[in-house]
Amino acid sequence: MTRQDTQILKGLAILMMLFLHLFNEVQKANLCVNFIHVADKPLTFIMTRMANPVPLFVMLSGYGLYAVSLKGDKNRWTRLWRLVKRYWLILAIFVTIGHFLVPQTYPGSFANIIKNLTAYETSYNGEHWFLFPYILLAVTSPWLFRICNRYNTIVVLGVSYFIYLATCYLIKFYGPTYLFTHMAPYHPILYGSLLFNFILGALACKNHWLEKSKKPIVTRFAWVAILLLCVLRCCMSTTAFHNLFIFALMWLWIQTTRPAKIDKVLHHLGDHSMNMWLIHTFFCTYLFHDFIYGFKYPLLIYLVLIAVSYLSSCVINWIDKKMTHYFAK
Repeated sequence: MTRQDTQILKGLAILMMLFLHLFNEVQKANLCVNFIHVADKPLTFIMTRMANPVPLFVMLSGYGLYAVSLKGDKNRWTRLWRLVKRYWLILAIFVTIGHFLVPQTYPGSFANIIKNLTAYETSYNGEHWFLFPYILLAVTSPWLFRICNRYNTIVVLGVSYFIYLATCYLIKFYGPTYLFTHMAPYHPILYGSLLFNFILGALACKNHWLEKSKKPIVTRFAWVAILLLCVLRCCMSTTAFHNLFIFALMWLWIQTTRPAKIDKVLHHLGDHSMNMWLIHTFFCTYLFHDFIYGFKYPLLIYLVLIAVSYLSSCVINWIDKKMTHYFAK
């Protein structure tokens, strides 16, 4: 899998994420004008089952970091600093806006500010929960890659998948009553819940599992297989296998032949994917909920969220570039 493939898949992942966070609850989907229902549930809600962006992002991260480690990764801390700096910039802008729109929430107490700046507790934007365990994964990645290189692949996958199932159990049964308000034990559990995806991505790079097939029949039927896979996923309410669904989707996507313009758009969105992740729920959930859902129709709501998240990302990048240039003087 090439770097271009990775960026294109990141673009696909951010489109999944925006769709997921718009319609992943029946109450949210019911805010829209829905023409199709399945078992009394809006089709838009059912379709969110095939939108699993976090496993996709984490697998791509494991794949990319493993590939970089083979060449001698000298920029690990620089990359993490860029991520943290961008996160702080986004917080500064949207918390300032939030102070005028929802002053009882933003910025809150000094302790609350520190918790959000460190991403230890993300009360400003719940979808930022991913940041702290992701940083832990990135920091510990050299040790994880040594485990991948030293031990049998099946054993490593089996142990990490067991950890994933165990952490999912803990989050499901103890999250609302304890973990969601006690971050010290919650972050290691979140780390464990992402570990299988990260290691699967790393092992995919090591063992060349995500390469384009040389058999023409695979390419010919890849889109049909993706469609059937997505329909199957929509019919399953359990999340136990969504990691494997995403991995299969990644492999099939690489086999497809796509118009160059689609790849160009997805690649561009991939470049903005982390910004859009950190930005989009400020619009659709925390600050401008009524504006976004005021467009009524699911497709229109979705397109508007993509547009405002992307344009905001462009502004963030411009400000970051100006600040970097200013402080480099």
